[in-house]
Amino acid sequence: MIVGEIDANLEARVTLSLVHKERSLGLLFLVDSGFNGYLAVPQSVVSQLSLPLATVQRGATADGRVSYFDTVDVGVIWDDQPKVIRAQVLDEPLIGTRMLRGHDLKARWEVGGNFRLSLIPPE
Repeated sequence: MIVGEIDANLEARVTLSLVHKERSLGLLFLVDSGFNGYLAVPQSVVSQLSLPLATVQRGATADGRVSYFDTVDVGVIWDDQPKVIRAQVLDEPLIGTRMLRGHDLKARWEVGGNFRLSLIPPE
């Protein structure tokens, strides 16, 4: 289970642990249902963890513009398990809908409320 908090802007945020080689970093992410990728990390994190460029990816921004995004492979602790995720390099740390796939979300949507992401059990 992943537990986060609703902030003063009524946005869902959660701290995730990122790892690469011998370096690790706790980073506060915004859960963004408008971002259909897995994760996004800012350039400052790429530099701090010395993440090498993986690819350049073509994609559309929220306003419909086509753009190109650098991607990096970064380790993340997700559901108490280490995973390597291909993340886009954007301005803000984001958790996208592909990362949320297979999870239930339960939230108390008020300032200071919490939310929980839990794996959907197999049927």
